[in-house]
Amino acid sequence: MAGRNTRMAQWLDYRVRVTISDQRMLVGTFMAFDKYMNVVLADCEEFRKIKSKGRKDDEKEVKRTLGFVVLRGETIVSLMAEAPPPTGPKKAEIQPGPGRGQVAGRGMPAAPLSSAPAGLSGPVRGVGGPAAIQMQPKAAALGGMPGLPPGFPNRPPGMPMMPPSGMPPGMPPPGMPMGMGRGMPPMGRGM
Repeated sequence: MAGRNTRMAQWLDYRVRVTISDQRMLVGTFMAFDKYMNVVLADCEEFRKIKSKGRKDDEKEVKRTLGFVVLRGETIVSLMAEAPPPTGPKKAEIQPGPGRGQVAGRGMPAAPLSSAPAGLSGPVRGVGGPAAIQMQPKAAALGGMPGLPPGFPNRPPGMPMMPPSGMPPGMPPPGMPMGMGRGMPPMGRGM
């Protein structure tokens, strides 16, 4: 299989004439091929012979410019080289033009990083998201417990009250007997 590929690869960039199953001939630059013998031709022209209605032996050849063509390998009858690849200066021999080469992209920032690009500096006022006034804390202004929404009671129903300030830790709230199993464990005992 490798031998066939190298035999085909030697004709790459040649000007070739391809005859296909309906007797048309295509002339173009041989660009690529694959294992199915599908062929890619660039700058392709189609030539076909049209018989005149009056005479049987008189044929007229019609030329049509196609451009870039992919031919299915199944339709190809023959492939012949017409002209070798054009001989021009190699890429290394081409002289650089005026100007200066400069790195762009990942290695070098295109703009100073002090400001974000337009449209990426943050949310635009009035477009999407809550208004600034809605983002301000309100619980402290209403005098409720911090972290509770407005109108929420200071403590949930059924919860014992918080011990008054100044009461030592571990003491039950007023009206609750010692050792009821609620509150904090007595001080001084380790687990």
